[in-house]
This record gives sequence, C-alpha cells and structure tokens, in this order.
Amino acid sequence: MAKVRARLVAAAALLAGSLAVTVGGAEAAVLSCGQTINVSTVLENDVGPCNAGGITIGADNITFDLNGHTIFGVPPALDLAGVYLLGRTGVTVKNGTVRNFDVGVAIEGGSGNTVTGIVARDNIGASTGIGGDGIAILSSSENRIIGNSTINNAPFSGIGIYSRIDANHGRATAGRSTNNLVDGNQVVGNKIGRNRFTTQDTDNDGIRIENDGVANVISNNFVYDSGLDGIALFADNFDTIVRGNTVQRNGFYRTTARRGSGIIVFNRGARNVVESNQVIGNADSGIDIRGVLGVNAGATAGRIVNNTAVGNSALPFIPSPVFGPSFDLKDGNVNCDANTWLGNRYRTFNQPCVTTGGQQV
Repeated sequence: MAKVRARLVAAAALLAGSLAVTVGGAEAAVLSCGQTINVSTVLENDVGPCNAGGITIGADNITFDLNGHTIFGVPPALDLAGVYLLGRTGVTVKNGTVRNFDVGVAIEGGSGNTVTGIVARDNIGASTGIGGDGIAILSSSENRIIGNSTINNAPFSGIGIYSRIDANHGRATAGRSTNNLVDGNQVVGNKIGRNRFTTQDTDNDGIRIENDGVANVISNNFVYDSGLDGIALFADNFDTIVRGNTVQRNGFYRTTARRGSGIIVFNRGARNVVESNQVIGNADSGIDIRGVLGVNAGATAGRIVNNTAVGNSALPFIPSPVFGPSFDLKDGNVNCDANTWLGNRYRTFNQPCVTTGGQQV
C-alpha cells in the first residue's frame, strides 16, 4: 500500500510559473494554477479550478501564506496536489484552504517543513490510486503538521505519513519518514471508501503512519468519525509516540473483515508509546495492540499507559479468525509479551495483563 502512495503526486513536478510584487520581504502575488513559487509569498486571490495541480514550492526556506484564500481542484479529475513540496527543506505553508485535489498538501522528500492553519477538505484520490489524503508526507523527516483541519478526505486518511525504502517504480524519493510531528489537528469525517463516493469497504483512517515509520509523534489531535481506525500505526513502526489525543467514534462504516478501532498498532513494530489518550465510543476496540500473525511477530516492547478507553466495542464485532472480539483494552500477544500496560482506565479487557495498575470504571 505504501508503494501505491509513492505515486500520490507523481506528475506535480510539471508545475511552473511566475510571481508579482514584493511587500515587506515577501511577494504579494496573484497566482494561477500550475505556478511554482521561489520566494516567500502572500497569496492575493483564490486559485482554481485547477485540473493538473495547484501551486508547487520551488525553493527552500520560504513561506507560502495563503492569506485566508482557497486553492481548489476539479473533482473527479486527476488533479494531483493542491500544494506540493518536492525535496524542499524549511518551508512553511499556512493559513488557507486546499480542497478538491487528489491530496491537499503533499510533502515528498526533504525535511523540516511546517504546515499550519490549513483546512484540507474534500481531497479525494483518483480512481487510479494516486493520492487520497488531506495532508501527506512521503519519505520525509522532521516536518511539523500543526493546528490544521482535515475534513472529508479519501480514501486513505486525513493525515498520512508514508515511507518508501527503495527507489523503484520510477520515483527517486525513498527513505523512512522519521521524527515528524502531527500535533493539535482537527481530523474529522475522513470516511469515504476506495470507490470515491460512499463509505463502502472503507479503510480510511483519521491519522495513519504506514509501514517503516520511525520516531514520529502524534499528539493532541482530535480524531472523530473516521471510516476505519482513528489512529493507525501500520507494520514495522518503531519508537512512535501517540500521546494526548482524543479519539472518538471512529470505525462505524467498515462492514467487512472488522470494524474500526480508536488506536491500533499493527505487527512487527516495537517500542511504540500510547499514552494519556481519551479513546471513547469507537466501533471496535479502543486500544488494540496486534499479536503474532503467522510468521509475523506481534507489536512488542510498547508502553500503553494512563489512557482512558471507555464505551468502545460500540458495534458487534465481525467474526474473523484474524481480528476477533473487541474490547476497550486489547493486546493480542500472549500475556502481553514485552508490552507494558499501566494505569489505564477502562471497562472491558481481553486479558488481565492489560489492566495492571488501572481502574475499571
């Protein structure tokens, strides 16, 4: 699946353009679809409808201030990214709306960029499998996704972090996504499925870190009404911190294989921390740490501490030999293996080791 996302904005590098007047060290500019900016810019107009991408950032260490304006695409065209950062470092994108693209804001490669004050809504990936997130990071590190709203993006996530660890498939960008911060965002109603129109067979998450992420931080976000899981750490995630989030009423739309959980940590990862989250009223489990699956090790050496997980398992579980019944607290490893569960508040649990030092309410 991460390889699919490697193409999320493949053609956006074709964008090019020009600018206007300098004001206080930044350009106050009237822009149009397909332009590239190379200096700090304050947008003076709405941009769109764009059918082949919005604005590309063409230089490091600049700021693109949307100044309250909107950049919008043409659904359901193959309209790529609204704002695209390819190999950029130290860029800030802020203060406006990006909608109706395949992905709202896309960071591919580079490092140390900031996206803040952006409303990324109604960005729905093309049926060819390109895009599908409000804000997406691909093989990039030390970015800050802070204080944004992601609403009704599909079919993958409101905010997605992806890694491609090889340079195949015609793309030069490769590497693990590490040390990214996703903090203080409103992630609401990301639930449309792969058909791009309904919630049928949705696997749309609020916030997802796909395979091979390392040391990313997901903190203080409000994640509500996602199609499948609220926050999902895919296989081979290491040293990730999920802390201080409110994760509520996710997973009510999937009708095959399983419902959606509040926070789920998949197999083969280690040393992930799930701490001080409010996980309330999700359709499947509240906090679900996956166990051994065939030859794949479970998620181990994690710390699940001081969370409140109540009122989950809100729908009957879908019978499955892989996922099984749901609980507020669930660890699929026998005797929790090397995971530490401590000081959580809960109502239901699948085995005693998840209740250590906790309180049943």
